[in-house]
Amino acid sequence: MPLLNSFQAALGGVGVILIYGIVVEKHYVSRATVFYNLLSFLLLLASTDIPWAVFIGLIIYLALGVLIMKLHLKWMFPAFGARTYGSLALIILLQGKQLIPGLAGRSLLETYSLLILMWVLTAVGVNILGYLYKKYG
Repeated sequence: MPLLNSFQAALGGVGVILIYGIVVEKHYVSRATVFYNLLSFLLLLASTDIPWAVFIGLIIYLALGVLIMKLHLKWMFPAFGARTYGSLALIILLQGKQLIPGLAGRSLLETYSLLILMWVLTAVGVNILGYLYKKYG
């Protein structure tokens, strides 16, 4: 008998990514981290039930990450680091289980706007935790 169901395991995986971002990515985001985050993101997209319109937007984010890796644009790596990606993964995971209230029945623009706003707010909170950990931890 498993201890966790698939949602709990995915949530734990996102928690590990966020903790890694807070504890390890104090000074910079490495190319290896971006690579593994993109692979993890691909698995998340393949295993989460999300609307096609949201899926297409997330594929664009994934393609942008691959392009940034290929061009080795280090200054853009934080957009795909553990703190930022972990925040996005958390929002996608919660949205896939319909645990974000108020998204049903909205237009595509409203849905994207709300998801991006929640992603940014989550990422800001995680970065504040990372700053506090770096300063006091």
